[in-house]
Amino acid sequence: MSPRIAFKKTTPEGLAVDIEEYEGQRLLLLTKTLPGSMVRAAQIVGLAGREINTPTVTWYYEYEPLPPSLPIARVTRFLESRGYTVGIFDQFGNFHSKAA
Repeated sequence: MSPRIAFKKTTPEGLAVDIEEYEGQRLLLLTKTLPGSMVRAAQIVGLAGREINTPTVTWYYEYEPLPPSLPIARVTRFLESRGYTVGIFDQFGNFHSKAA
């Protein structure tokens, strides 16, 4: 069975899950609009698989890790061209952009 991520449409910390299409693959992103700016922060979780909706407010996505053949630098540039800043979120929902 594939790993799953469970999420609410938007958490109290403002985190949400988005899908972006890239070269025929569905990127699963953890995203957040940073307060006081128009920056849309994003962490790449993996490739989205099946979406599983439940009658509760929790939704699930199955996902796979990014394959080694998918160049992360090109994916990052693609996401930046779509208005995202790529980095990681810590356990408190704080965003840290990737090192230049």
